[in-house]
Amino acid sequence: MLFIVTFSYCIVGDFCQNLSIPHFGMEQPGDTYYYSPLFVYCFGVVDACATPDVLHSYGYSEDIGGKGGNNVASLLMLALENLGWLIPGVAGKRLSIVMDNCTGQNKNKHVLRIALWLVELHYFEKVEFIFYVRGHTKNVCDRMFNLLKKRYHRHQIYTMAQLCHNLNMLPNTNFYTVQSDVFYNYDAMFDRFYKPFKPGTVTRNHVFWVEATSPTVMHTKLFDCSEDVVSFDHCLFSSPACLLSYPGRIQSMKEHVKIALEPPGMKPIKQVELWKKWRKFVPREYWEEICKEPTEETKRNVAFDRNEKQKKNSRRGRKRAGV
Repeated sequence: MLFIVTFSYCIVGDFCQNLSIPHFGMEQPGDTYYYSPLFVYCFGVVDACATPDVLHSYGYSEDIGGKGGNNVASLLMLALENLGWLIPGVAGKRLSIVMDNCTGQNKNKHVLRIALWLVELHYFEKVEFIFYVRGHTKNVCDRMFNLLKKRYHRHQIYTMAQLCHNLNMLPNTNFYTVQSDVFYNYDAMFDRFYKPFKPGTVTRNHVFWVEATSPTVMHTKLFDCSEDVVSFDHCLFSSPACLLSYPGRIQSMKEHVKIALEPPGMKPIKQVELWKKWRKFVPREYWEEICKEPTEETKRNVAFDRNEKQKKNSRRGRKRAGV
């Protein structure tokens, strides 16, 4: 039996400007200006219906995951679970997700088809994505990120554990360190149940929504005040009546095993740079965690790649000079 609640929900999601470790607070040893640290990605979610605003931020280093559509979809689903909004047998009235108009991260088939999935599995009666127009002002996530980074810039941080501890000292901020096991290939999973978007309907429009009356149909329009609505049935079968012709569809969706994303790992050149250049600035007790010595094979491969790059640049320079 399905219970429908009258509550509506709204979240704002965004990526923070990359953090980095090691970080030396208000100081910066001169040489490190030219070095490349280990980047930490931070995806934030704020419940726009709650008072006061609380930032739920999910941080992970670059070797754990990227910032693509599958990563955003995974973190959105994780945030909805942590907020307690995905309750089997209980459907929320409406879910609004507000994000930046960035096609590579947010506005793509990986993320948008979450709306179809959530409505068809009866988590919400309506799910909509709203994307800011180009040139928008700061959103609530940006404001909370500014508070977060004020503390970050004042402290020396050498590990993810230290970063998590320092950022959680802020009021109204929850910083979670996530591992690669939270990232799934949602795009491949959605391809099993939904058609891709029609060309030109994603990049142009800013509002997308799905309703329970036709759970496999996504509606989209240019702006919220626009009258021209384009609708497209994403069901892989003939019509929205596929739920009647294929009664096992919903059960299949519930039992589908998600495919984990392979972590990208740390680039060899970054391993060598952390060990060779950053090590002298980091306290010895953190060497094994942040600037561990790479294998001899990794060192040789990085040295070889650098030599080949220098030779290529040298040949290119002689060619331009006409030598």
